[in-house]
Amino acid sequence: MKLIIKNEPLILTYKEGFGAWTYHLRIPNTKDLTGTWGRMKVFGKIDDYEIKELNLAPRKDGDKLISINQTIRQAINKTGGDCVSVTLYLMEWTDSEEMIKEVLDSL
Repeated sequence: MKLIIKNEPLILTYKEGFGAWTYHLRIPNTKDLTGTWGRMKVFGKIDDYEIKELNLAPRKDGDKLISINQTIRQAINKTGGDCVSVTLYLMEWTDSEEMIKEVLDSL
């Protein structure tokens, strides 16, 4: 696991018509993290709410995003424009091709 941010105050962004991403957080200093959708997962806390697994959404021209669904917003009692305290860790992933190669190399 890799610490991305610790107790960072972030603004919960509301962007109308943005689908599942209507409420989201832009995670600072993540522009250079590489990976595709579904391969970059994070865990940690938003305020006192424990995040067990969320996808970190790649962006072509900036820091990554995480979507903040209604369950999370209700649990932390926050909405668009509110400040939240965020601690996130990047989960370690091994691509399936790498897993296969490791198994084959160990035989």
